[in-house]
Amino acid sequence: MRAVSTSPDTPGARRHALQPFVLGIAVFLVGLGMTPDRAASQPQRADATAQAFTNAVLIDGTGAAAVEHATVVVRGDRIVAAGPAASVSIPGGARVTDLRGKVLMPGLADMHVHLMGGWDGVASDMLGYRRYMSALLYAGVTTVLDTGNVEPFIVQLRAEVAAGRLPGPRIYCVGPLIDGADPAWPPLSRAVASVGQVPDVVRALSRDHVDLIKAYVGLSHPVLERLVEEGRKASLRVIIDQWQRNGSPDLVADGIYGFAHLPTRKLSSTDVELMRDRKVAFISTLAVFESESRRRLANLTFLQDPLVRDTSPPKFLEGLRAEAARKLTSEQAERAQRGVGMLQNAMANARALVQSGVLLTAGTDAPYPGDMQGEGLHRELELLVEAGFTPLEAISIATQNAARFIGANDWGTVQPGKLATVIVVDGRPDRDISQTRRVVGVYVAGKKIDRESLQLARQNDPGFEPISPVDF
Repeated sequence: MRAVSTSPDTPGARRHALQPFVLGIAVFLVGLGMTPDRAASQPQRADATAQAFTNAVLIDGTGAAAVEHATVVVRGDRIVAAGPAASVSIPGGARVTDLRGKVLMPGLADMHVHLMGGWDGVASDMLGYRRYMSALLYAGVTTVLDTGNVEPFIVQLRAEVAAGRLPGPRIYCVGPLIDGADPAWPPLSRAVASVGQVPDVVRALSRDHVDLIKAYVGLSHPVLERLVEEGRKASLRVIIDQWQRNGSPDLVADGIYGFAHLPTRKLSSTDVELMRDRKVAFISTLAVFESESRRRLANLTFLQDPLVRDTSPPKFLEGLRAEAARKLTSEQAERAQRGVGMLQNAMANARALVQSGVLLTAGTDAPYPGDMQGEGLHRELELLVEAGFTPLEAISIATQNAARFIGANDWGTVQPGKLATVIVVDGRPDRDISQTRRVVGVYVAGKKIDRESLQLARQNDPGFEPISPVDF
């Protein structure tokens, strides 16, 4: 989460802006339980019937070249075979789906989101959780890492999705931000003023089974070192966001696992070598740097993309149009100009780090102006290609590398033994990365999602009843 906004504010004003929703958390969480009819669009465990996808163009997520005329066989929730048609046997009695040259590829992962923020990155929209979850799935984003949230809220969202009671991508989370005595985002944070507090904090996070710990800007070195030490005892790795200090060698020396953003200052070759030698990982978040630069708001045609249009409430789109037309103060214009340089530096750092062998995964820090849940990950892929990666490399950063980053071995590529969490794309994103947007099918753990039911207009229809997911 970036500590910037597009309207004049101070850290104190941002804290004030976030306070009102805290009062409603308890009431809201009581009402979050899902009724059986609301669960109908959520994938349930697949049966053991085999399904074969034929005449596919297979992009497996490893970075390898696309396989023309491929066949992929799924049984239950797992992929059992994938490759050139001549090398894959279709089981007798299997149901066959002819993809007619469409691409089959892994579901995408956004490894830096906040599932409670408003469109501007400052306001809150906890009641919009269902919209956000739908927008992500609609865009083919089947996995997310929430990197800072109100702890009971995100833990319950994760549990509801995992139990099949809430349609949405698979959620990993860090819980709250672990910040200093005066947190930048108090409702999302746990304040830690001394080393002595750290063990209790880590025990509480461990009880909630968070997937990583996120340290924030106000932590001192002694507290960060102890956080890493206690996290290691609980098998919890620490990622960090210290704003302009991201990529600093002294933070690496404290033993962190990775940075929640690419550095926005140009890394030296010595810095890059240190990151490689210490096996430090990074989340890209180029989309939020572009938001800070206001570059994307200069052309609002993306608002007509179905990934935005079909899943965004009118008030969000109206807010974006008003923000794009707003006259900036001289200070804000200077900030936007600095944002251009930040984006350029982050792109250069991404290339240098990956060329050195450092693990980079894709994330957006959505939502911010022009950095949307779901669609924002496709924009992130475009920015990675703009930074110098090939389309296949960018796809791998948002699939295989995401699984590696979180430490998972059951998703991220289309290979035997992996979960059948895949998307179908009517285009060739290996040639033109923007064509990842042309999602026509989403499958989660062996079940096809009814994408039409995820459109906002359908959800707002009083007569709408979600359609059950379709078996493979």
